[in-house]
Amino acid sequence: TTSRVSSISSGINAEYGDYLAYLYQLFPLRTGSRIVGYVGEKQLPKPVLTPILNLYCWYFGVNLEEAAEESINAYNSLGEFFQRELKPSVRQINSTSPLVVPCDGRVLHYGRCKDGIVEQVKGVRYPVERFLGSSPSLQDPANNDLFYCVLYLAPGDYHLFHSPCSWTVDKVIHFPGTLMSVNPSICKIVRNVLVLNERVLLSGSWEHGYFSYTAVGATNVGSIRIDFLKDSEDAIQTNKGFLSFTKDTEILLDPKQDLSRGEMVGGFNFGSTIVLMFEAPKSFTFNLETDRTIRLGNPLGEIPATDSDGENPVLEDFRDTLDAVEETLDVVEETLDVVVKTLAEPTEQLIKLGDDVIEQIIDNTETERGAEKAA
Repeated sequence: TTSRVSSISSGINAEYGDYLAYLYQLFPLRTGSRIVGYVGEKQLPKPVLTPILNLYCWYFGVNLEEAAEESINAYNSLGEFFQRELKPSVRQINSTSPLVVPCDGRVLHYGRCKDGIVEQVKGVRYPVERFLGSSPSLQDPANNDLFYCVLYLAPGDYHLFHSPCSWTVDKVIHFPGTLMSVNPSICKIVRNVLVLNERVLLSGSWEHGYFSYTAVGATNVGSIRIDFLKDSEDAIQTNKGFLSFTKDTEILLDPKQDLSRGEMVGGFNFGSTIVLMFEAPKSFTFNLETDRTIRLGNPLGEIPATDSDGENPVLEDFRDTLDAVEETLDVVEETLDVVVKTLAEPTEQLIKLGDDVIEQIIDNTETERGAEKAA
């Protein structure tokens, strides 16, 4: 079960931060998106739906060979097509990386949160607190940092999103807002899109501390679906109404929701954005590149392995190797000393014998000369 505990002010209409964003919001984006959502839920006659889907696949480059159902004729509505599932064999979930990519799409930006600031795209920044609704508390601020990545799902991409790791969700917050486009070209011009748009935040923890997973709505995104809430009395209702709301809804989960690596979390209609913010050791590194295509299940980042004492085993093995080399060198040195001493003793005897022989020869020579003089 879940418990709806509060509605808190979101400040959606405050601090637009950019004049273009304010003007953009004057367009009837929510109305248009709701119409698209309404149409997407309706079953359309095949003679109408099939040409639309064929045109959509051609224009956005949809690869239906990866879909669990490849035939266009198998879909009865736009919504069914947008939230189509993939064949299990086409995406392999990496089992060794601490985090995996949660969706298909493209990397907009990623990095380490510095001074509580996140970049939605290069050069466009916003405060973490405005995006999450509050400042996250790190479990181990001395050894960990807050990291983030922004992933864009284009209209032609697989629209369902999955869990990047095993973690526990203890809170869900629905931020009603605008439905501006999250296309990267728009995000570079209109600031604060991700802060102002409607979004659903899943907040909780993983093995290294704080973890959040946010699905951000966009123009023509008919809904944000969260699977573990869909049968609950507190199921999230997104893209409802024709005006932007001013209240956020916070839901505390009781019991908390455990999600496993690769498990389906929910889905979009048409495409949108996923934002991950998480606590991890300072040594964490991303396996991502800005503007590069990503696929569900690929490694998202790495944390250098450590033992229970916090020692990097690679460094420890290297130190052990150096110690072994040092011990070997000591043995070699001792052996050389023995060899040198062994060789030195007969050499000294030979030298002494040589000296005695030479001395004897000299004595004999002098005796013979003395005898010749006397004669």
